Amino acid sequence: MKSKSGIFVIGCLGFIGIFVLIAIISAAMIWSHRNTAIALDEQIKSQHVANKSNYDNMWKRFKEMAQVTDMQADDIKKVYTDLIAGRYNDTQVLFKIVQEQNPQMSKDVYNKLQNEISAGRTEFDRNQKKIADLVREYNTHIRKHIVMNAIFHFQTMDAEKFIITSDRTTDAYQTGKDNEVKLR
Repeated sequence: MKSKSGIFVIGCLGFIGIFVLIAIISAAMIWSHRNTAIALDEQIKSQHVANKSNYDNMWKRFKEMAQVTDMQADDIKKVYTDLIAGRYNDTQVLFKIVQEQNPQMSKDVYNKLQNEISAGRTEFDRNQKKIADLVREYNTHIRKHIVMNAIFHFQTMDAEKFIITSDRTTDAYQTGKDNEVKLR
């Protein structure tokens, strides 16, 4: 038969074992929550850099496409200037102009530019919403896990610092008013 002291020691070791097991599980859970918070933080930073790249690329595409229309307009202007100047030197040129196929400025370039602007803005808006959602997810995670946050001191993020807007939008949100867009 075992002595009372032996049973007491086994009971104490069992209690200590359970306590250690709970401590290990708790530490693992806290560490897992910390890792999730760090992964979300890194994802936000990465998305922010991707948004900057997307924004830069979008504006470069717009400018480059607009340069093509400017080049086309300059080329047509040069052709017509030469044709009109030649008309005064040779009276037969007027008849040639009527018979020739004259260069035309294609509307397709403008339509393509308009579509590119719309698509670029839509893609950028989607990316902005993505980073705002990541910030929301991060903030929710660190606020839900109080013990982890008490140990590691994570700070909530302000999604506003990651979002690009216009003066018009800022003014509308500050005043609570906005007017219709006037195209002309």
